[in-house]
Amino acid sequence: MLVADDEPLARARLRALLARHPEFELSAECGSGTAVLAALRDGPADVLLLDIRMPGLDGMATVEALAQQAPWSLDRPPCIVFVTASEEHAIRAFDLDAVDYLVKPVDIDRFDRAMRRLLEKLGAPSRVPDAGAIAAADTALRAALQALRGDASAPAGDSGSRTASLAGSEAASEAGYAKRFVIRDASGMYFVPVVDVDRVEADGNYVAVVAGGRRHLLRESLHLLASRLNPEEFVRVHRSHLVRINRIRRLEPCGHGEYELTMTDGTRLTSSRSYGEQVRRLLR
Repeated sequence: MLVADDEPLARARLRALLARHPEFELSAECGSGTAVLAALRDGPADVLLLDIRMPGLDGMATVEALAQQAPWSLDRPPCIVFVTASEEHAIRAFDLDAVDYLVKPVDIDRFDRAMRRLLEKLGAPSRVPDAGAIAAADTALRAALQALRGDASAPAGDSGSRTASLAGSEAASEAGYAKRFVIRDASGMYFVPVVDVDRVEADGNYVAVVAGGRRHLLRESLHLLASRLNPEEFVRVHRSHLVRINRIRRLEPCGHGEYELTMTDGTRLTSSRSYGEQVRRLLR
């Protein structure tokens, strides 16, 4: 596997995340698309983790150059996973046959799912690291995350100044909430604005995003999706249901800490006792 990102701290975090997956061996690190092409001429890689915004040749242009130059000696081109700070390039990424598209700061569970998807694509068996390897990887990941947050005491102009700048952009990203979901279907990609979402339901390995009477399947856990939504606008009422607060028309207690919710579209849901406190907060 080859990792490309122009920020050394971002590469450190990816290294720490990869250490949890012994199926993959990190063969090279690059800071630009030009360096990626040069590295692949020296030796093949079956997976590329590419940042999109890099100086000179960016991640997208690098993949396009690979399609033309094919500087690898494998029977097939490398699998591509884009890792970037914005969702805006998702459609183009999948047009380039990317296996996955990760948005920074990358969640551990989301990264793990991307690695499982790569294994399925490559037809490789998964391996479970021992407890010592997991502990070491987690320690490295914590160190990388701490470095990404930056050292506030670093004086301007020294090597810590770039870290502080990067940490500021990462913090701003963490503080924000999703504004739209990227949905993939057989015909391509499309967007569902969060402002249109009425509720979200767990559906096996997917979640169903319900907006305007339509269900849009998204391969993500309900727990992770909930963390991307503003808690002032959405409330978890059941382990399988997340609803927009202003779409609740009526609440009726059912006893034992449970409530029946009637949504503005007429849908009826029953909250569970474990989420009773979240529902009761709506009544205060």
